[in-house]
Amino acid sequence: MRPIQLIMTAFGPYKGMETVDFRELKDNRLFVISGATGAGKTTIFDGICFALYGQASGEDRTDNRAMRSDFADDAVQTTVELTFDIHNRTYRIMRQIPYVKQGNKSETTARCEFYELTADGEVPLVERQIVSEINKKAEELIGFTQAQFSQIVMLPQGEFRKFLTSDTENKETIMRKIFKTDQYREIVERLKEKKDNAQLILTKEMQQSEGHIGQITSLLPERESSVFTVLANEHYNVNQVVQGLEEELVFYQEKTVVVKKSYDDVYAKHTKMQETYHSAKGVNERFVELRQKEFTLNGLAEQLPTMERKEQQLADAERAVSIGEIEMQFQTLKEETVSKAVDLKRAQEAVQIATEKMELAGQRFRAEEERKEDRDQLTESLIRLKDYLPEVSSLASKKAALDLMKKENDILGKELEITARKTEEETKNVESMKLKIETVEAGLVQYDERIDQLNVVNEKCKVLDEFNVIQNRMNILEQGKSDKEAHYEVCQKKYDRVEQLWLNNQAAMLAASLNDGESCPVCGSEEHPAKSHKKIEATVSKEQLEAEKERLKEAESQFRTVAITYQNAVEQLKDKEQEMKRLAIEVDKNNLHEVKREVETEVAKLRGDRKLLVDLKEKLKQQEVVTAQLMTQKSDMEHALIRQQSLYDTQLALFNMTLQTIPEDVQVLAALQERIAGAEKKKAELDHAWESVQKVREETSEKLTTAKSAEMHAVKTLEEAKGKKSRAESRFKKALEESAFPIVEAYREAKMPEVDRNSLKEKVANYKQQLHSLRDAVAELRVMLEGKEIVDLSSLETKVNDLKRDYEAALTDYNASSEFEKTAFGLKEKLVKSSEKVIELERIYGKITDLYDIVRGQNGLKLSFERYIQIEYLERIIQSANERLKEMSNGQFVLMRSDRQEVRGRQSGLGLDVYDAYTGQTRDVKTLSGGEKFNASLCLALGMADVIQSFQGSVSIDTMFIDEGFGSLDEESLNKAIDTLIDLQKSGRMIGVISHVEELKAAFPATLEVKKTREGYSHTNFLIK
Repeated sequence: MRPIQLIMTAFGPYKGMETVDFRELKDNRLFVISGATGAGKTTIFDGICFALYGQASGEDRTDNRAMRSDFADDAVQTTVELTFDIHNRTYRIMRQIPYVKQGNKSETTARCEFYELTADGEVPLVERQIVSEINKKAEELIGFTQAQFSQIVMLPQGEFRKFLTSDTENKETIMRKIFKTDQYREIVERLKEKKDNAQLILTKEMQQSEGHIGQITSLLPERESSVFTVLANEHYNVNQVVQGLEEELVFYQEKTVVVKKSYDDVYAKHTKMQETYHSAKGVNERFVELRQKEFTLNGLAEQLPTMERKEQQLADAERAVSIGEIEMQFQTLKEETVSKAVDLKRAQEAVQIATEKMELAGQRFRAEEERKEDRDQLTESLIRLKDYLPEVSSLASKKAALDLMKKENDILGKELEITARKTEEETKNVESMKLKIETVEAGLVQYDERIDQLNVVNEKCKVLDEFNVIQNRMNILEQGKSDKEAHYEVCQKKYDRVEQLWLNNQAAMLAASLNDGESCPVCGSEEHPAKSHKKIEATVSKEQLEAEKERLKEAESQFRTVAITYQNAVEQLKDKEQEMKRLAIEVDKNNLHEVKREVETEVAKLRGDRKLLVDLKEKLKQQEVVTAQLMTQKSDMEHALIRQQSLYDTQLALFNMTLQTIPEDVQVLAALQERIAGAEKKKAELDHAWESVQKVREETSEKLTTAKSAEMHAVKTLEEAKGKKSRAESRFKKALEESAFPIVEAYREAKMPEVDRNSLKEKVANYKQQLHSLRDAVAELRVMLEGKEIVDLSSLETKVNDLKRDYEAALTDYNASSEFEKTAFGLKEKLVKSSEKVIELERIYGKITDLYDIVRGQNGLKLSFERYIQIEYLERIIQSANERLKEMSNGQFVLMRSDRQEVRGRQSGLGLDVYDAYTGQTRDVKTLSGGEKFNASLCLALGMADVIQSFQGSVSIDTMFIDEGFGSLDEESLNKAIDTLIDLQKSGRMIGVISHVEELKAAFPATLEVKKTREGYSHTNFLIK
């Protein structure tokens, strides 16, 4: 990826649109980004990284909304747009940061775009221009994640040095992001889930097995047997319990066979006795039934005369039914004749009333007909009044409009006076603010000079403080070195003394063991003319000698470590002395911090004035806008007042002309409306009266006609009803004469409602059927019981109950024994299966646990599986880094992966040591000086870039940006670092470096200068040599 153009708008310290066109570099691939502190050098890196990944460079700049410029106008959107080249294809990506405008509660809309620039125009690279799709496409196109980009292409301030000095856990996190080793950590997590799951299943199965054993005492009766003897012990194994259950099963199987035979014998006897009992009981029940039916039959025979009378009564009622229908028709026609006579009387009365009303309606009709002239005159008057209504109505609205126009003209005149006064006041305020701004600007002439002075003083104070810290630390280390050296010498002397004593004792023991004629184990001689006769001194064992030797080694190691640390401190002090010489710092100068405080105070005041200047200019801009608006408003109001007054005069003349055409008594709308309403009311009353008499006359005439017609109909229907009644009466008398009833009263008594007839008929039929059934049943029972007698059932019932108790007791014993047999068998089977399952689950759990401990780093090396994979990457990075570090350090330093294990059980494997060829010792990279750390960190970053590019062959690293302190390097190291960067750019890479070092500016052919204005915001421009 090679940047072509970066456009930042309202981003960081850049107030408006700031364009960094990298095409201005032409063929120059090395350039320095230079500028005052806080001017916005790192913001250029942030802009590139934000455009590509939606996130600024560096872990301390994660809040994108904080990147909006504090100097930006409220209407200007914060956007970053980057045009870049990959594999000779050009792309444009743009991102817009949302923000809250003044007076609003919600943010503006975020926006992002990603296009490829072709000869035919811009081609979208994603289907939807949304953050997730653009981020995914950017990573795919560039070939790096944001974490990889920050470690390889863009090295933010302080970021890539973390990889050198961080511990194993931090390096693991960094390499996980860069080399995407999450999948190996996920293996550990999945194994942990499997281990936890296996442990849970094993625990549940063991609990289930214990539950089966616990059921034995509750489900089986306790007796003297092996299983209960085993369970009584505090400790037992499952096999003993299974063997005991097997014995219980055999016991209950044998017992079940014996109890079953006893039960079958008793049950057969009970069945036979029960059959005898039920046979005798059935005979006795038949005798009881016979007596009951004979008694009921006698009762029914006594009811026979009564039933015969009821049967005769039912026959009479059936004959009266046919006559009753004829009688009912006669009664109905008789009642209808009376009703028709009443209707005729009512119709005659209605005719008389309608005749009277007709005469009265005719009188009222003639009276209203005579008032026709009054109705016509009132109609003409109403038409004339309504003709005035439109003009009178418009007079009121026109008068109100004229009054309103006059009032508005008065208000507009007063507002014009107020606006004129305000315009004059605001103009004076603008002039006053301009004078104040000129005064503040004059005071800010020395601002940049004081900022530079403060930066220099801060750097001097920082170097001086670091020098004092190193010097104090060196004094402490010097004292510690002396103490450790003295302790080492004491241990050396003690060890020499103990060693000599042990050798002397060994020689004495050897001399005492020599015999003439036997070979000496030292010289081989068989003669011993001068044997030593020294006595064995204080006893010293081999173990005591080894212990003293270990203490000596420990003391020597501590002394060497302190000596190396002291030597490093001496070198660091020399580096700081060189830096102090470069900055012309005197160690004994006491007023340096006082000068810093004075400059800080002056800078703070100047910063306040600069902020005040920005506020004043903003207020002036607003004030000028307000003043211009007031002047425009004043001019508009003057023209509006002239137009309104002219319009008022014209409308007033037209109003007066209209008023002269209308009579004075109706010029007021309310009076005219009252006159019209009175006329309309009077006319309505006359019209209503005329219409009413016409309607009443018509209705009365219709009612009279209807009444006469009803009277004629009533006469006709009455005659018809009388004829029908006479014929029905004749039919009833004839039917009564032809019936068997002697008189009418007999017929009346025989009549019976249909419900009663049906009930009596059903009662007679039931009686006959019941009588017949009882006679047949009694005859059948007498035949059945012929020759039989009643049996005493109590003795038989006693025998049956005794045998029932015996067989139920035997059945209880059999069921209990059978159930215990099933229980023993079920418990044994469950326990055997559970035991086998526990053994298998323990094997699986142990296997998973061992594998989990290995891959998570719970092993002798404290090395996890993911870290084992990462070590391969780290070894390649170190190998590539050492190729440059050897050159930059003149062969003094070589980076090595540390094999030491961290203390307190912490994870190990990714630590770094450095081998110092001058001392021949290996030490922690944290002991390197500031400049040495920078060189090592730079080489590591470049090595990492080489490794990642080798693993992602399609990715081309054409650009590198470095934001680090080259100022910590001495002249020789700086030259070597510059040579390294020049070698990199020879491979075709564009390299940009943020630095204040003058040697670096002089060595590089181009400079991107970032300048800060007096108002605080910045601008950029390229300077090509």
